[in-house]
Amino acid sequence: EVVVVAYGTQKKSSLTGSASSIGSNDLLDRPVSNISQALAGAAPGIAATSGNGQPGSDAALRIRGFGSINASSAPLYVVDGFPYGGVISDINTNDIESISLLKDASSTALYGARAANGVVIITTKKGKSAAPRVNFYTNYGISSRGIGEYEKVNTLQYYPLIWQGIKNGAQYPVTGTGATAAAAAATASNTVATQLIYNPFNVPGNQVVGLDGNLNPNASLLYNDFDWYSPLERNGPRNEVGFSVSSKFGKSDYFFSLNYLTDKGFVIESDFKRVNARIAVNSQVKEWLKTGVNVTAAIVNTNQAAGDGSNTFVNPFVFARGIGPIFPVRAYNATGQPIFNSAGEQWYDYGLHPGAINRPAGASPGRHIVLETILNKRLTKRNSVIARTFLEAKLAKGLTFTTNAGIDLNNTGSLTFQNRTVGDGVTPGGRSTNTANEFRTITLNQLLNYTKKFGNHEISVLGGHESTKTIDQFLTAERTGAIADGNLQLANFVTATQATGQEDNLRREAYLSRINYSFKNKFILEGSYRRDASSRWIDNKWGDFYSIGGAWVVSEERFLQNNKWINFLKLRASYGTVGNDGLDSYFPAQGLFGFGFNNAAEPGVLATNAANAALSWEVNVTKNVGLEFGLLKNRISGSVEFFDRASSSLLFDVPQGLSAIITSVNRNIGTMSNKGVEVQLNLEVIKSKNFNWDVQFNVTSLKNEITKLPNNNAPITSGTKRLEVGRDIFAFYLRRWYGVDPTDGAGLFYATAASTTDIRTGSKGEKLTTNPTNAEFGYAGTAIPKHFGSINNTFSYKQISLSFLLNYQVGGKFYDGNYAGLMGVGFGNAMHTDALKAWKNPGDITSVPRLDINQTGARFNAASDRWLIDASYLNFRNVALTYMVPKSLTSKLKVENLRVFVGGENIFIVSKRQGLNPAESFNGTNSPVYTPNRLVNVGLNMNF
Repeated sequence: EVVVVAYGTQKKSSLTGSASSIGSNDLLDRPVSNISQALAGAAPGIAATSGNGQPGSDAALRIRGFGSINASSAPLYVVDGFPYGGVISDINTNDIESISLLKDASSTALYGARAANGVVIITTKKGKSAAPRVNFYTNYGISSRGIGEYEKVNTLQYYPLIWQGIKNGAQYPVTGTGATAAAAAATASNTVATQLIYNPFNVPGNQVVGLDGNLNPNASLLYNDFDWYSPLERNGPRNEVGFSVSSKFGKSDYFFSLNYLTDKGFVIESDFKRVNARIAVNSQVKEWLKTGVNVTAAIVNTNQAAGDGSNTFVNPFVFARGIGPIFPVRAYNATGQPIFNSAGEQWYDYGLHPGAINRPAGASPGRHIVLETILNKRLTKRNSVIARTFLEAKLAKGLTFTTNAGIDLNNTGSLTFQNRTVGDGVTPGGRSTNTANEFRTITLNQLLNYTKKFGNHEISVLGGHESTKTIDQFLTAERTGAIADGNLQLANFVTATQATGQEDNLRREAYLSRINYSFKNKFILEGSYRRDASSRWIDNKWGDFYSIGGAWVVSEERFLQNNKWINFLKLRASYGTVGNDGLDSYFPAQGLFGFGFNNAAEPGVLATNAANAALSWEVNVTKNVGLEFGLLKNRISGSVEFFDRASSSLLFDVPQGLSAIITSVNRNIGTMSNKGVEVQLNLEVIKSKNFNWDVQFNVTSLKNEITKLPNNNAPITSGTKRLEVGRDIFAFYLRRWYGVDPTDGAGLFYATAASTTDIRTGSKGEKLTTNPTNAEFGYAGTAIPKHFGSINNTFSYKQISLSFLLNYQVGGKFYDGNYAGLMGVGFGNAMHTDALKAWKNPGDITSVPRLDINQTGARFNAASDRWLIDASYLNFRNVALTYMVPKSLTSKLKVENLRVFVGGENIFIVSKRQGLNPAESFNGTNSPVYTPNRLVNVGLNMNF
């Protein structure tokens, strides 16, 4: 088996480093719009988020842990030999021949300064067969929501819960003497409807909830229009069709493909459309000269009106999740009759229609997610080109010179429109923002290869030079005051409110070399060295990165030649360094001033970055030891690997004093390590003439530890995490939750030693507090799991094959902020069904404090380890049932082979709580992102 590695290919048996490969056959049944979505669980050591439901979106990858704190931890993508500067979703999955995942320094060091977090090498197809070969494929699928919504209280349960909040607020005030239980109940019954404003029941507001806190048995709904998700969601169709033509004739080969994809999300106004064309031509011009060109072009249009995961009103997963279940989508009068406009259509209920009343503060008054999603636009158009060309000359026997050129070009234009009917665009009379971005990466390299065999020895030497130029241009403009409806272009708006732009440049230069030596294909040595320069740095532009690796193919030894149960056994080890300059800024070492700080018509600039000429690369020092094996005629095969990845000279944003204009300075301070074990096991469980069962299983165990920090190792607390020497990068540091006081239902935290107010004593003498301000903070686990991996099963019977992939994670913690947001009581906000377990009467034993309208914010929803939950999950990621039509039928159709299939992606996930997606992030926190989709599809693939 040949594996694509840095600047070439190698036999898998001769590798000294850690690399895994995925072939085109592994991708046949994966109808993904972004290839990153198919890499989750593809190999041990590869962790991936689930991405989100927005069609075409990326899944974030981490290879062997987390290499940085402030810089990027994402792997380097390499497409057809060059680091890729474009968008991964622009690549047609059907054009991919193979994917190599490089994990240790021995396999990644030749990419030097950008390979600290591993490398994903994507190689596209070329012509192979002598006769012209046509491949045609099509598939159709339906997307729906893949993870259910959190369990929330319904309309009939809502009023009594708000009643509890009002009653408890009156009975247990923050200061002063509270009302009696009877008086507090009367106050709650008389005011609950006044506070909620909306009364969807057929009884007066002061009679909806009785003095006992129960819903009036005579109350019934005047209308039932409280499902905000239904008008937002749909069964989104996904259509893909494409073909390729390829051939190898004489001394030339070609490959041409065309692909059309339209992928509509399960939320309205969200979709991804792509037209992708590719041509690759290679020719042996002379016996000593070969050349070729490989060009991919993509036109992409996306609609992202569903939001980007930000906590804003225009995000349906904020609005529809957070609004209480008594507020209708459409407008009704006090007697429950629909309110219609002049066209006979029922008004949406957003507070501005005739006869409207506005919702309370907790129910997003004046906003309407359905209408805003329909009227607003977030459109993106992108044109991209991935071009590669080479010239290869054989200078002498075994000596080859190759020069390569690569260009990645992305022109992206986006348009954001806010309507003037409802939402953020009302006051300015409509708003349109246009953005244009051109991103170009040009790479040139020159490589000299020498190979020589003499006796039992084989040696190969690579030397080369590479230079890269990146140009990033950005322009945005905004105008308000729409003149005519339906025209979203800037010319249709009256007032220019902003216009800005910039251009950034990045240059890289590198010299590289590699030496491979093999003796009898049994003892293998490999060494590499790369010297990199980056324009991000000033005094330390150049960095040196290297690796050395060795392998011993034990099964080639005489004492194992006649062994019947050991077919292959290889021991390998490697050591090396790789770098990282992946900061957001192109000029992190330079002193910078920012424009736009003008005083009326007078120009003004402000210092935005302090110079640090000594700033330079982060460096990863990696060690790897692995054992590969094949047993019982390779019915059992796999590998076990131990890795130690230490990051040094970490790039940190070191905080400055409160009075400083520049709040932080970039410095190389800090070290961190990732240590772990990877196991890959392949089993041919059943192997017979007609029936086969294959299983691939992998598991990774990872330990991350911070070993040095800035400012004399002082801990750094940010959000739910705290960075401290001896802890890991995602260690939770939160208020320590104790529980609920059964006497009055107050929520209790462990108190600090210095606290003197709001103090209570626990059953075992613990010092407790009802005020989260006085709460003690402490470590509460980590987001990093104990184990993660995948299980892939394939069953085949004659022409029928069934395969399914399971991704799993065991251990780790997850801070469920979405759940926490549903556990408070407020006038108008939705509530989780766990609120029904809240304390009601003295003596109640429960884990949910009393609902108290006066203590909902900081006191009830304060960040604490109360909101942590086990992050273990099992994700049924992929299933495919395929049927290879017999030759006796395909021959009549003049088709070489024909396969039909049915399957799906992201079928379901099992976790500790409905609505929770524990695979959403690596740091164990969530946000209101577009929930992952479930895709069910059918398709066919034919060759002739």
